[in-house]
Amino acid sequence: MKTLTWIDTAVCLGNGQSRQGLDLAKMKDYATVIGCNAIYRDFTPDILVALDSRMAHEIYRKAYLKNMKVYLGYWTPVPVFVAKEMMKTMADKTDIVWNDSDEVVYHGADGVFTLTKGHNLGITYITGVSKTDEIIDIEPDVDGFAYATGSRSVHLACELSAKEVYIVGHDLYSDTDKVNNIYAGTDSYADKDALAARPNNPDETFNWILQHKNTFDKFPNVQFYKVNKGAEAKTDMPIKEWSNCPNLKYITQEEMTKALYN
Repeated sequence: MKTLTWIDTAVCLGNGQSRQGLDLAKMKDYATVIGCNAIYRDFTPDILVALDSRMAHEIYRKAYLKNMKVYLGYWTPVPVFVAKEMMKTMADKTDIVWNDSDEVVYHGADGVFTLTKGHNLGITYITGVSKTDEIIDIEPDVDGFAYATGSRSVHLACELSAKEVYIVGHDLYSDTDKVNNIYAGTDSYADKDALAARPNNPDETFNWILQHKNTFDKFPNVQFYKVNKGAEAKTDMPIKEWSNCPNLKYITQEEMTKALYN
């Protein structure tokens, strides 16, 4: 694992279908690669971010954590006896892995930050954790927004002093009326036939467009590149809400690879 002391260039990978076919491993030789959620199943980024409780617990239980820095939402260990006391009032549905640990991370059913609003209410997650792991707690709250994992990962790149940020696979829209996500139909994700999400949803938790704009405005000295496939698809269209962001450019994947590797 390369030393993150830190980056000039970050590639922030979303899980939209447009990033299929890209050589992600090669990117790590030229930039710090920040991935989201289930990307760990197929690829090890330099940094992994997950705010959703289901996804965070899956990552901790199943991912090899040593080869990347991992930021998980609301990841605050508590003593086991505290969790057991809290369990007395929890919902009937539970997903618990104790791991014979002295401490656990407890995400109660009434406060789960989920990928699909309301989909997961009623499930309590508890995972035993080690005091030697290096998980970094991260929260979605930024400047009055409840950021989603993808937009939060881009903001994190700026917090970590990136000077230029390539935004890849954060497709925002879908080229069909179905959900646009590589992992649709798998654990912790919507069904493949689920309707596409609205990136400008009035609910601030799901308004990805305004969350990104807040980041662009907040970091005026960072150069952002929205990387599109270049197929003149719906996912390639300019975002009108970003039209007054002078530090944002739209480029194709081909242009990105030439800029990164040359």
